[in-house]
Amino acid sequence: MIMPLKPVIAGALVLLTLLLGGKVQAEEPVPAPEQVKAAIGHLGPVPVPPGNPLSAAKVALGKKLFNDTRLSGDGSLSCQTCHLPEHGYATLQALGPAYPSQYERRNSPALVNVAYNQPLIWDGRAPGLDQQALGPVKNILHMNNDVDLLVEQLKADGDYPEAFRKAYGDAGIDAARIASALASFERTLVFDDSPLDRYMDGDLAALDAAQQHGLALFLGKANCIQCHHGPNLTDNQFHDLAVPEQAIVDNPQILAAIRFDAQRMGLPDWAQLTRDPGRELVSKDPTDRGKFRTMGLRNIENSPPYMHNGALATLAEVVAFYDRGGGDDPHKSPLLKPLGLNDAERRDLVAFLRALTGTQRHLLLE
Repeated sequence: MIMPLKPVIAGALVLLTLLLGGKVQAEEPVPAPEQVKAAIGHLGPVPVPPGNPLSAAKVALGKKLFNDTRLSGDGSLSCQTCHLPEHGYATLQALGPAYPSQYERRNSPALVNVAYNQPLIWDGRAPGLDQQALGPVKNILHMNNDVDLLVEQLKADGDYPEAFRKAYGDAGIDAARIASALASFERTLVFDDSPLDRYMDGDLAALDAAQQHGLALFLGKANCIQCHHGPNLTDNQFHDLAVPEQAIVDNPQILAAIRFDAQRMGLPDWAQLTRDPGRELVSKDPTDRGKFRTMGLRNIENSPPYMHNGALATLAEVVAFYDRGGGDDPHKSPLLKPLGLNDAERRDLVAFLRALTGTQRHLLLE
């Protein structure tokens, strides 16, 4: 179900529609910074749960764990294997790296600004970072490890007990502390101060002519703003875009991974699946089949390929996909309609998406 926009955002979009005449043409002026700020705005302070406050020691421990291949059963994979810093905390391949002998069935989601996302994962199965952190460690398709064994291995390490003492006040190591440390590190992956942010603050030169036109399209004719709004440019909802899946379902090993995951998630018809059921895995609502979470767009240029299965290799392919009105599926979201963009408009929209790339925020931690 498509949830209504928040009143403030909805009002801002109505204002933009009136001011821009509904559809933005190339010769029309781009929205003023204050109008863009009303619909998008800046990222606020990092959301931190009361039970897991950030500290420098805890973040350092989380980073150490994030890069440690001992988190996988055979010592071949770390969290960073699927979330490369130099690639927008995602991976170059369409489907995320899997545990040896296994097959992954989804693209590794980028961790940029993941602290602002709720829920997490393509299907929303994790309500927050602290609850999600150990999921991949235990998942046979991902890292295939036993957490109790991992705890004992870390206790036997020469460095980890002291690192846990610095982070938590004593050298105790358990699953909850491993999860909270990983989550703390991931909360520091905040990227802002992009050209768009500077434009919203009144620096009109922060966006070049193509990016300004792309911004106008984003808010108007292309209407990307209907799902990509707010500071992290996501509605945090789930939509069926009818993304092509033939490369996935034609591989029997990947289809087996899809069915296995559906079985362990308790989906009744898991054995008959012919594609990734998406949000239905969590909600058990058949109308949610094929729906996946709207991902945020900040730093999006750094983490190709795109979509839940990595089916689209470039931002140009993504824009062309939406311009066509999405894929071919009678059950796809009614929000998807052909946009009628010309070549120049598609290029300018891609140029604007590149203007969403910012730098990592420096957090002052004690």
